[in-house]
Amino acid sequence: MQAMHISPILTEIFGLTMIALALKALLLGTCTAATRGRLKSFLHAEDAAWLGGAHVNPDPEAVARFGRAHRNDLENLLPFFIAGVFYVIAGGPVWAGAIYCGAFAIGRVLHTFAYLHARPALRRNGYTIGFLAIVAISLHAAWLLTRSLS
Repeated sequence: MQAMHISPILTEIFGLTMIALALKALLLGTCTAATRGRLKSFLHAEDAAWLGGAHVNPDPEAVARFGRAHRNDLENLLPFFIAGVFYVIAGGPVWAGAIYCGAFAIGRVLHTFAYLHARPALRRNGYTIGFLAIVAISLHAAWLLTRSLS
């Protein structure tokens, strides 16, 4: 088994990408709650009573749109994070890691923008870019890890 080298530059690129996208996901969650408050429209009867609004089910479209974008971010951040950690640990090339991180970040930002502005073709394209980045970094990480076994 050969020794693995963890690149500080790749660690910074991956770390900053994950931090920025995690903060974006956190912002979407905050926007969901803020939109509920602005519309005085709450999923839980106790919140409606406490905050003086209406109890609704399902959410109004404006709230649901933030919620769906937020959920989609979380569903994609975890696989990218897992694959990315192993890519970094396996000593993947910095240039490829930077491309994976950049493509994933661009795809997720495009997807969120498109989701919040009802642009279905752009939403699909943004999702596809991020999805392909996850697949690519996953396969590359797996190849690096299995290569080190020999």
